[in-house]
Amino acid sequence: MAEANLKKKERARSLISEYTRVLKLAKKPGRKEYSLTSKVTAIGIVLIGTIGYILKYVSVIIQNFGA
Repeated sequence: MAEANLKKKERARSLISEYTRVLKLAKKPGRKEYSLTSKVTAIGIVLIGTIGYILKYVSVIIQNFGA
C-alpha cells in the first residue's frame, strides 16, 4: 500500500516537472507570428466553408434533377 502511494507521488512529481519544463520553453507570440497565425486560420475557415457550400449546392442540384 505504501509503495503504491509512493509511486503515485513520484508520478505526480514527474508530471509537474514535465509541465514546468514546457511552460519555461513557451513564449508569447510576437505581433508578426500572431498575425500570420490569424491569417492562416482565416484562410482555412473560408476554404472549408467554401468547399462545404459547393458540396451542398451540388447535392441540391442533384436532388432537384432527379425529381
